[in-house]
Amino acid sequence: MRQFPASPITVLIDDHPRHNLGESCGRDLAVNEVLDRPEMKELAELPIGYGTSQGDIRLRELIAVRHGVAADQVLVTSGAAAALFILGLSFCDGEIVIGLPCYPPTMDTVLGLGAAVQVVRSTFDHGYRIDLDEVRRQLSPRTSLVLFASPQNPSGLRIADSDVLAVLEHMGQICPTAYLVIDETFREATFAEDPPPSLAGISPHLVTCASLSKAYGVPGLRIGWLTTSDPALYKQLRLAKFNAAIACGSVDEFLAMRVLANADGILAQRAQELVRARETVEAWVDANAGRVRWLRPDAGAFCAVELSSERFDSAAMTRFHTRLRELGTSVAQGPWFGDAEQIIRIGLTYEPIDRLREGLQTITAAMDYAERLKVRSARGPGHPGEAS
Repeated sequence: MRQFPASPITVLIDDHPRHNLGESCGRDLAVNEVLDRPEMKELAELPIGYGTSQGDIRLRELIAVRHGVAADQVLVTSGAAAALFILGLSFCDGEIVIGLPCYPPTMDTVLGLGAAVQVVRSTFDHGYRIDLDEVRRQLSPRTSLVLFASPQNPSGLRIADSDVLAVLEHMGQICPTAYLVIDETFREATFAEDPPPSLAGISPHLVTCASLSKAYGVPGLRIGWLTTSDPALYKQLRLAKFNAAIACGSVDEFLAMRVLANADGILAQRAQELVRARETVEAWVDANAGRVRWLRPDAGAFCAVELSSERFDSAAMTRFHTRLRELGTSVAQGPWFGDAEQIIRIGLTYEPIDRLREGLQTITAAMDYAERLKVRSARGPGHPGEAS
């Protein structure tokens, strides 16, 4: 049988730490924040039958408007994870090029499906910018799919449109039948400014995917989508979805329509929360200058922070994460995303602002502990200067 890689990121949904700074979304919305009283009654009377293989046309129209495409170019899926899964399933016979770091299930899915994978690495030091020369080196006539996220995970930094167009140009020269997938899950989770336009529809060889989970705070709905302007590809992806899941849940699609009908208000409120949280983390980074640095995110309810490799070697990072767990705080670890071990992803708005501050203080305490033990180890046991 196929073996999917072990995924330590499952702790983000399976564990319940005192301070959850590992999540990539803001606080969860409640149903009564989505529906008014008449809509509650409508939900109570909703037939719980099969939906359609494409997704409710009303829902697809709402998604299409926000992406500047036609409704028949939108395929509703059970979250962006399912969208990525059916893409991996559809293209796993060829070579798949993936930008690292990335959302862990993106890599784990294609590996579990047995695909041949090539990677293009981006780094903190270079602002996670795509290395276009490396993209060209990793492409081949066997390439069937290329996957990047914008905004990128774990940094929340966007890929420049010019870089996306350059990737498409390289693909046109080397693997002209391949498709480029841009995961736009965090595009609308912005900091009090309008999100940039979706890349949907700019090329028949470009596919986008996204979901309501992160920007809107409704991950329990399991509603995502793909967009493609290639009718033949759309047909195959719809069939892949049908064979894997038949349709999305009718209750999920009903609630998703109500969320998108109020999209601007929901996003505006969450943007204000993101601004406050980003300012809070920025102040904490400044207070810990020399030990940590960060990349100020463009979007997404998280940011990438790097602990100094000179002060936190591999052993110190192990002590840091162990102590952090003991203090009841979770962060997402860089290696989960294929990133360096000194990288941590800090969630901004899953916790209220006061609990975010408390969580940041426990990160400081865990760094203090890791450095203190490093000094003790360097001095050796029984050194007269050893602290108790």
